[in-house]
Amino acid sequence: GVTLKDLNQSLAKYRLALPNLGSISAQTVGGAMATATHGTGLNYGVLSTIIQEITLVTGLGEVIKISKDENYQLFNAAKCHLGSLGLVTELKLQVTKEFDLEVREQPETLETVLDKLPERLQADHYRFWYLPHADRVWEWSATRKPPGKTAPKQNFFQRFQSWYREKLIGYYTFELLLYLATYNQRLIPLVNRWYVQQMFSKSKQSRGNSVSQFNFDCLFKQQVNEWAIPIEHTAEAILQIRQMIKEKDYQVHLPIEVRFVKGDDIWLSPCQGRDSCYIGVITYMPYGKYVDCQSYFDDYEKIMAKLDGRPHWAKRFGPDADKLEKMSPHWNDFQKVRSQLDPDNIFGNSYSDRVLVKPKKTPLYYS
Repeated sequence: GVTLKDLNQSLAKYRLALPNLGSISAQTVGGAMATATHGTGLNYGVLSTIIQEITLVTGLGEVIKISKDENYQLFNAAKCHLGSLGLVTELKLQVTKEFDLEVREQPETLETVLDKLPERLQADHYRFWYLPHADRVWEWSATRKPPGKTAPKQNFFQRFQSWYREKLIGYYTFELLLYLATYNQRLIPLVNRWYVQQMFSKSKQSRGNSVSQFNFDCLFKQQVNEWAIPIEHTAEAILQIRQMIKEKDYQVHLPIEVRFVKGDDIWLSPCQGRDSCYIGVITYMPYGKYVDCQSYFDDYEKIMAKLDGRPHWAKRFGPDADKLEKMSPHWNDFQKVRSQLDPDNIFGNSYSDRVLVKPKKTPLYYS
């Protein structure tokens, strides 16, 4: 399918852009919309909120259009459908004129960030990364600007400096050190502190088109678990996660990413009915080597669940349909639409079976 990267390039030809993006654009447009993928900025919802019309082939073989004007009763189910309502063949999206982002990044303490969070959230787009074991924060704040002049090309020395910092240190050396730490996890705090000193110690500013500023290199293969909680629980959640890491003596990779998204009315959106804070934890797989993070992720999920959290559908999470039903106020509404559009479960798979189909309880018999 068409990827977000493809769409970004096509829109740029007409001086248009998506109003918001996440950290990468490698996903298909259909997959990003089906799972309510998000960026950051309290004036902007998950990507699914820009859907204006959906053309869908149902499990009954019918081709239907769903929008505010047609089959509206299906609209809030179909905008985050998890691939379980049918085959999407067309999407009409609300895009915007192209724009630049003026970005400021800086190191800060967690206490300062949390104390000044309401002020920080006035920015067009704001996120921060908590950096475990270094106990620091890296802030990212962006202001939308009209398109400006393209940045001048870097000379050879500037290109070398950029390669040295971003690739040799920030990627290749970091991956090697994380790989060595798989043999002795006590090295992880040292690696984290070294990386923070190298990459997150000096403030910087930049300006560029929206895609280049929203997206960044997410490095190598990784396991990510991300949940959305009501925004008023942000400080409580991040402080509890920090305390959990300390008390359990977990040696964890950086960063813990914190982003903010406007509430919506999409039935299975993690932001349904509330402005939300997304908090994501990460464990890298250097050179593809699996690193066990189950206990860390389990304890993280317990904290998020107690704070009325809901998982990101496209990332790793533990709850099955039994637990997910309790987290989603419109769960039963969605299931009715699913039964209507795909009564024979034509579009069912192992993922939808886990997250949408409640296991049948075996009756107990006594003799």
